[in-house]
Amino acid sequence: MANKLVFHTKDVAGFTTAEDVYVSRMLIDEHNSGSDRVQVNHFTLKPGKVSGPGAHPEPYNEMYYVLRGRALLRLGDPPEVYDVQPGHMAFIPAGMAHGLENIGDEDLEILTIWPGPIAEGANSLYDMRLAAWGKTFKLVGEE
Repeated sequence: MANKLVFHTKDVAGFTTAEDVYVSRMLIDEHNSGSDRVQVNHFTLKPGKVSGPGAHPEPYNEMYYVLRGRALLRLGDPPEVYDVQPGHMAFIPAGMAHGLENIGDEDLEILTIWPGPIAEGANSLYDMRLAAWGKTFKLVGEE
């Protein structure tokens, strides 16, 4: 596949293992755009649903930028709870437990930003997408 440097996010196929819970769209990574230092994912969590808790090993700090919706973000163990809405940014250090609960009545949409490339085992959703598709990025309608 040629590197995708410019595309519309609505044209990116969503990946899920639980359609009524979440949809994940890999936007930027080493496989689709050749980015070897950062990856960006668009993550949608359905109303009333929960994602996590989970943690990622060193050196995988993660950042969330909230685009739409409202959620409780739980960080740490025991967790500190933050009410996040559009415009909020969160930094999640490697190794820190984190999870989201969509408390709104609309989809929660966030961008997740990580250092890249991602090693196998660092993010189970990334690994599942790669195993299912044989790649991390595909356009709607692409096999």
